[in-house]
Amino acid sequence: MSTNWRQRALERNREANARFFADQDAEHLSDDAYEEELRRHWLEAVRHYDPAAQLHEELVVRLRGEATDRGALDFRIGDALLKPLREGVSAAARKDVELELTGVSRGSTVLHVRPSVPEIVGDTDEDMAIVDSSIADPAMRDFLKLVDAAEKEQDVRRWERIVPGLDGVVEALDKFDLAMDMRWFSLDGTVRSSRLSRRGKDYVRSLRNTEMQKSKMGITGRITELRESGIVKIKTGISRTSSAYEVRVDPEALIGMHLELGMTVSFVVEVARKTDRLGRARSTEYRFLRVSDGQERLFDE
Repeated sequence: MSTNWRQRALERNREANARFFADQDAEHLSDDAYEEELRRHWLEAVRHYDPAAQLHEELVVRLRGEATDRGALDFRIGDALLKPLREGVSAAARKDVELELTGVSRGSTVLHVRPSVPEIVGDTDEDMAIVDSSIADPAMRDFLKLVDAAEKEQDVRRWERIVPGLDGVVEALDKFDLAMDMRWFSLDGTVRSSRLSRRGKDYVRSLRNTEMQKSKMGITGRITELRESGIVKIKTGISRTSSAYEVRVDPEALIGMHLELGMTVSFVVEVARKTDRLGRARSTEYRFLRVSDGQERLFDE
């Protein structure tokens, strides 16, 4: 089938789509639902002439703010925004998903992004309708669900592995005082939208807030490093995978302990762990409290 013939067929059916929907009562449909119906009807009609015809797969990102009013993309914005966006989608897919910028258009600044390798999966059984998907499709849908949940200030723990990517996107938007609208066009015709306004960004930032949790534990092992700043590194076993801990000791007290490399010690330490609102550990410190019972004599002068 020639490209010119196919193009004429597509244009002819595009007009048929418009006439079909003009006769429908679509007031109850959202913008996404209406666009989705239009795309799916168009795909069904076109595949009557060309079974291999496909819809495009694209993420449209509209940036809103003074820095994007001219409809142009500042390279600094692109560098800051696209990297965490790719990381978030890759985290949702549980594998690397490379994205490429295919265009920039006006209307604030609108970015057109698509997976560089769609990896299409098709089912072409004669008794079944063709179903198109890709590695990026479910990942993009999950990312937009996360954005929507953040905008509505809902619990986002089910998307915990994707949150760092969204957090990076928010940092980029904050840097240039921008808001963002996202719209995903899937290969099967599905259209999904979400937005990230000041409300959603505030909520994502609030997830970084931490609280201190303290507990005690014992650490027994061999000293592998000593620092005058008050750090004693203890390795609990001889294998490479054995746990190692950096224990903070008051520098003056450390001098009086007369520790040596290779010495086996047993410490009781305070574990000071900062966790964010999702329960993720942001930092962990081990602070020396005392030597374990029975080891005091090792540190006598």
